[in-house]
Amino acid sequence: MSRWRPTPAEERWLEVGSRLGAALPDAALAARAGGWRSTGLLARVALFVLGVVAALLIFGILGAGESINLLLAGLVAAFAAEWLTVSKRLHASGIEEGLTLGGFLLAGAWVTTLLGPWSDFAGGAPHALVLIAATLAAGLRRLNPFVTTCAVIAFVGWVGSTTTAQALDEAIGRGMTAFAFGCALAALALVMGAREMRRPSHDRMLDWLVATLPIAAYASHATYSFSAGLPDVGAGSTARLATVALLLVLGVALLAAGLRRRRHAPLLGFGACVACMAVELRLATSVATETWLLVCGFSALVAAAALHRYLRRPRNGLTSAALTDGEGALDLLQTAGAALLAQRTSRDFASPETTFTAGGGRFGGGGASGNY
Repeated sequence: MSRWRPTPAEERWLEVGSRLGAALPDAALAARAGGWRSTGLLARVALFVLGVVAALLIFGILGAGESINLLLAGLVAAFAAEWLTVSKRLHASGIEEGLTLGGFLLAGAWVTTLLGPWSDFAGGAPHALVLIAATLAAGLRRLNPFVTTCAVIAFVGWVGSTTTAQALDEAIGRGMTAFAFGCALAALALVMGAREMRRPSHDRMLDWLVATLPIAAYASHATYSFSAGLPDVGAGSTARLATVALLLVLGVALLAAGLRRRRHAPLLGFGACVACMAVELRLATSVATETWLLVCGFSALVAAAALHRYLRRPRNGLTSAALTDGEGALDLLQTAGAALLAQRTSRDFASPETTFTAGGGRFGGGGASGNY
C-alpha cells in the first residue's frame, strides 16, 4: 500500500469501479482499492478548475509585488494537494490535480524570474520551456492525461519556435520541422502503446497523445489561407507533398494499429490524419471551397455506408451491429473484461494452497476408507 498514489492494482480496481458503477458494491471496491476515492467526470473538471483558482488566490493573498511569493504560493498549493492525497486518499478527483498544476506553474514562474530577459536555450525562449516542464511534471505526478498532453503539444510548438527549426523551415517549408516532430512523437506514442501497461492512466496518456498530436502538429503548420486559388509551385508544392506523405504514412500506421489492438485512440488519430490531408489537398487545388466540401462530405458518407454494410457480419472481432443492453452474454463479457482489467498480472496474487491429502484412512483426505 502506497500513501502517495494508488498501486497499479488499486488503480485498476478504481477503473473497474468507474466502469461498473453501482453494479460493484462500495464496500467491495473500497476494500480492493485501498481506500482511494475518485469522482465523476463533471465533478472532476469542476474541482480541477477550483484547484487552479485556489492556487492563484493563494498567490493573490500573499501579494503579487514580490517574486518570491510565486515560490511560496506554489509550495503552499503543492503541499495542500499532497495533504489531500495522503489524508483523504484522493486520486483523480480534480481538486488535488488543480492544486498541483497551479503550484507547479507558480514555482516555474518563479524560476523564470531568475533567468535573464535575453537568455535563450537551443535558440528558443527558456521561460516557456520551464513552464512546459512544470506542466509535464504536474501531469506525471497526478497521472493526468489532459495535463501531460497539453505539455507535449506546447513542447512541439516550442520546438517550432527555435532558431534551429526556423532555419530548417527555410529549406523544407514553413512549419515543417514542428510538424515532423509532432508526427514522430505520435508514432513513438503508438509504438509504446503496444506494450502492456499496468496502470490504466499510462494507457490513457499514450492514447491522448496518439489521438491529438497529429491534428495539433498539423494545426501549427497549416496556413488555412484559401484566398489563393492557385496551387503552390516550387518549394511550396514540395513541402505540401511532404506533408501529405507524412500524414498518409502516419494515418496508415494508426489505422493498422487501431484495428489490430481494438482501440479507439489510434482510429481517432487516423480520422484526424484524414481530415488534415483533406485540408492540405484543398490548399493544393483550385477547386471552389463549397465544391471541395461537398465532394469530401459525400465521399465520407459513401465510405461510412460501405463500411457499415461490410461490418454487419463480424469480421476479425469487428462489427457494426448494435449491441443492446439486454444481451446477457454481452454483460457477462463486459464483467469478465473488467475483472481481467483489475487482475491483469497474475504475479500480484499468491497461488492457492492445495488441500489434497494423499493416502487414505482420514476423513476428507485423498482416500476413501470410511474411517473418521
